[in-house]
Amino acid sequence: MTWYAVRTAPGSQKPQREYEVEETKSRKGYRIVPSLNPRESAVERALTQAGFVHYMPAEKRMVRDRLRTDLWKVRRFALLVGYVFIKEPHDFERLRDVPGVISVVSNAGRPMAIDLMDILMLRSEEAKAEAEFDRQSRMAVKNIRRKARTHPELRKFAAKLELAEMLDLEAYVIPNKAA
Repeated sequence: MTWYAVRTAPGSQKPQREYEVEETKSRKGYRIVPSLNPRESAVERALTQAGFVHYMPAEKRMVRDRLRTDLWKVRRFALLVGYVFIKEPHDFERLRDVPGVISVVSNAGRPMAIDLMDILMLRSEEAKAEAEFDRQSRMAVKNIRRKARTHPELRKFAAKLELAEMLDLEAYVIPNKAA
């Protein structure tokens, strides 16, 4: 099992933009709403469509919403900005043509293989970051529930959090007041 590092274009490790059709009561009857797929970056999607097995170490972080600054959202960020790992690519020339890929990391013109132990170390760091994020989000939810006892506006939000937990949703938002 051989892995190779690939340099990615700036911005290609951000979430993939998608467009959804939303029904409205307007004359047209619908509108197109841009949204982000938080589980997959643009380069990951392009590599999957091209048939390559890839691994991009990532972590989740709480990010303040730009429009409603009292809310926080879960976002996914690359641990190694600018690099994605490819498992046993079948064609390096086709790999270079994938959108978002700049080049294959090479040594003296030959693609440089990455040791499996290095990939496993990255996976362990990713797991540590995931555990820390889970701990932080549990503490934030606990603070919201505690504050919801005295703040009527937070009671509705605490009910939404309980619904999100029942449905196992990751993308819930946490009010800034709890942080």
